[in-house]
Amino acid sequence: MSKSDSGSAAIEFAMVGAPFIFLLGCIVEIGIMLFAEYSIQAAVQKAARDLRTGQSQNAGVNEAQFKSRVCQLAGLIVDCGRVTVYVDSAADGRFATLRANLPSFVNVGPQPDGTPSAGSFSCGGPSVPVGIIASYDWKFAFPFLAPLANVSSAAGSTRRLYGMAILRSEPYQNTGTCT
Repeated sequence: MSKSDSGSAAIEFAMVGAPFIFLLGCIVEIGIMLFAEYSIQAAVQKAARDLRTGQSQNAGVNEAQFKSRVCQLAGLIVDCGRVTVYVDSAADGRFATLRANLPSFVNVGPQPDGTPSAGSFSCGGPSVPVGIIASYDWKFAFPFLAPLANVSSAAGSTRRLYGMAILRSEPYQNTGTCT
């Protein structure tokens, strides 16, 4: 009797192929998630420049317009409907006051029961500390990535991505205010 090796490659691929493709998918998803977080951080930094120089204040920018600006700068990878923006300033000019008032990024965005978090949009005036946090909830496509989640919600485990900027606005000539 002779042995036949035809089909052994198919059997080996069946045993190794599925875990390999799954691992490759997880790596790709993590890469896209990290790119989305970088995009949000870069968008917040660029939008914060308008607050730092007083352009947003003098133009009378409101919370929806500022959020729209962050979404526009973040690009297509971010669904603007799931972005939450929190802006706060310290009228007394002290960073310690700002630090005491800024929430953790995990608390900026929808709460576990789906209710929106208490927001803030106080962009301040000239020469005051300002903190900006934009958060985005990343829903995992691969369920085995759930241990990377930092937020649990009714929709399942998600990873809250964020961008943050803390700055002192310049001593610009104030001709308006954010609303």
